[in-house]
Amino acid sequence: MLSQKQFLREVDETIEVYEKCIGSFAVRTRQMIEREGYIKALSKLVCSSELQKGFKILRDCGKLEYSFEALTVKYSHFFSKGVVEAAKWRLDNRDILLDSN
Repeated sequence: MLSQKQFLREVDETIEVYEKCIGSFAVRTRQMIEREGYIKALSKLVCSSELQKGFKILRDCGKLEYSFEALTVKYSHFFSKGVVEAAKWRLDNRDILLDSN
């Protein structure tokens, strides 16, 4: 089973990749994680009815493997079934989402 320490490291790496894609600091994402904690923040973002900017940017940069959705699936043992299903749905439908956003 993948460790929590490894999960936290990969979330931080994902944020850094996103920041390189946008060319600036991800202030709101970092604040949300600090306020809510890693699991709760990622759960909220992945389950949001609005497609997150980070997902769109990472998708457009060809780096969805660094998305919170990909981490949620990889570390599914830390998340509820519904959160994991939402993450899988976004990843499975990224091409449809690309066309509609």
